Amino acid sequence: MDKTERLEMLRKKMIAEILDYAIILLDTDGTILTWNKGAEKIKGYKEEEIVGQNFRLFYMPQDRQAGLPEQLIELAIKEGRARHIGRRVKKDGTIFWGSILITALHNEEGQVIGFTKLTREVNDNETYY
Repeated sequence: MDKTERLEMLRKKMIAEILDYAIILLDTDGTILTWNKGAEKIKGYKEEEIVGQNFRLFYMPQDRQAGLPEQLIELAIKEGRARHIGRRVKKDGTIFWGSILITALHNEEGQVIGFTKLTREVNDNETYY
């Protein structure tokens, strides 16, 4: 394995094995393309269950109805990123508070080609620095 291949393998492992953050790659329509161990831990879905689904399913029904997922995507397109703290839904239907960051990914011409979505579960007893 050459240095470039090793670096690429380490990058993939770095993202895949982080447990405290859900790190998800989305296409331009919000379809989930990748899933890490943190996403499984936080959201409850196995990779094979969720890849290919739209990220809208993590939002509360009233937030989906109000178009919040689409608004966050539009904000990320316009400003490069979108932050939000709100209630989210796990696979088993339980609700949790999540802090999310959606970042637009661009090609060489500056066109948006996808998004990264980071989610962290927020607890009342956390200390922030």
